Amino acid sequence: MSGKLWIGIDGGGTKTTAVIGDESGHLLAVAKGSSGNLTAISTEQLYTLLNELINQLLKKTGSVLTDVKLVFAAMAGADRQAEQQKIYDAFKQSPVLEKLKIQSDIHAALAAGTWGREGTLLVAGTGAIIFGYEQRNTFRVGGWGYLLGDEGSGYHLGKLAIRSVLEAHDGKASLKPFQEKILTHFNVLSPDQLITKIYGSPNPVTAISSVSRIVLDAIEENQLAKAIVSAAQEALIELIENAYSRIDRTKPVVLHGGLFSNNIFYEEFTVRLSARFPDLTALKPTISGTVGAYLLALHESDIEVSDLVKQTIQQTWRLLEGEIT
Repeated sequence: MSGKLWIGIDGGGTKTTAVIGDESGHLLAVAKGSSGNLTAISTEQLYTLLNELINQLLKKTGSVLTDVKLVFAAMAGADRQAEQQKIYDAFKQSPVLEKLKIQSDIHAALAAGTWGREGTLLVAGTGAIIFGYEQRNTFRVGGWGYLLGDEGSGYHLGKLAIRSVLEAHDGKASLKPFQEKILTHFNVLSPDQLITKIYGSPNPVTAISSVSRIVLDAIEENQLAKAIVSAAQEALIELIENAYSRIDRTKPVVLHGGLFSNNIFYEEFTVRLSARFPDLTALKPTISGTVGAYLLALHESDIEVSDLVKQTIQQTWRLLEGEIT
């Protein structure tokens, strides 16, 4: 293969995905791995994960590492310099190091909505955070992790749902259909067995977050599920309220994360957002955070992302995205 290639990696709390493409926006291959959240896995595990993804992409495209100009790894939990340095240190003996750029996954998520430009991002995925990037200055509200925050996230939504099952068990109340599905999801027969199952999970955050899909599927048919979703949405509104004075209201707020991929959740939230903040508009990216990381790799190399490049990215991404969903 002739020409240089760029790799974008998006490491989230549930999964890590990667894409490789050229400077013209042709995305050539994708790869998928496990959680890339540095707060949930060790630096050694992250090192192995990144190498596996890079090698998958190289194999799929018939390329070698010397064909790669830059690897932009946008990883959850790597938003501070100390965490980024740990990853760089892990690659000290690897030829990947000279090509590696580490940043937080929120940078890639914002880039997916702004094509690498400035703006404000609201994430509602495994975690929840507001991130703003204006004139090389950044700000963040929330994003304190599952132990100290993440209200409005998939983890928060899942926790509220599981708690509702346990509270029903304590009160000897009958379970709603969606609550029964939670027991099935964890392959247990009784609510009290959830405790052992979740606390014994190798990644409790991912396990709890996975329940959010069950709740979202029940929004239209169950009032309790609707109330749980409403509580999560209100927590996101509170995040925006705390960040409101710092948001550039001339630009849309980019909504990113698994919760917003649910159409009902997205539509209900945007109605709530408009009612509370009439001067804010919302935008949902048409590309993923993985492609956002690839865009940032191009920007790091001073590659112009023209309208033609954007069009090519969208066209080729549609052909690949099914492989990692």
